[in-house]
Amino acid sequence: MTLSDDTQYLHDLSPTESGRVHDKKMVDLYPLCLPVGSVLRQDLGFLGHRPPGVLIEMPHKKPPKGELIFSQLLYNQLLSPLRVVIEHVHSGIKRLRMVRDKLRLRGDWFRDTVMVVACGQHNLRVRSQHRAYLTHAPANLDK
Repeated sequence: MTLSDDTQYLHDLSPTESGRVHDKKMVDLYPLCLPVGSVLRQDLGFLGHRPPGVLIEMPHKKPPKGELIFSQLLYNQLLSPLRVVIEHVHSGIKRLRMVRDKLRLRGDWFRDTVMVVACGQHNLRVRSQHRAYLTHAPANLDK
């Protein structure tokens, strides 16, 4: 589980678990301590997770053998660009190829270390001056 902000800076990384552990079970094992009044955009895998004092933004799930109503579709479409930020964070972490590919080394400590290094590398790239947008157009110097 990862926790990031709108600038794609990664603030929290939970201990790694195998892919068989469900998201809701992981959030129950490693609860987040968020400040009161913060906004949490979570995925449908965390259905039922409601930290106290936190506003939850979660897309609507399509009912079985049914369709979403227009307002729910509109809400999901408005929420989609905001949720893309976390997908960009995950792809930024996976730039370190060891995270993306199957790791055949056996130690859990090694897998955890690789994930921490990948997250640190992502945060370094996000905070880099070369990645920042220019606030003004560069000056045109005539010779």
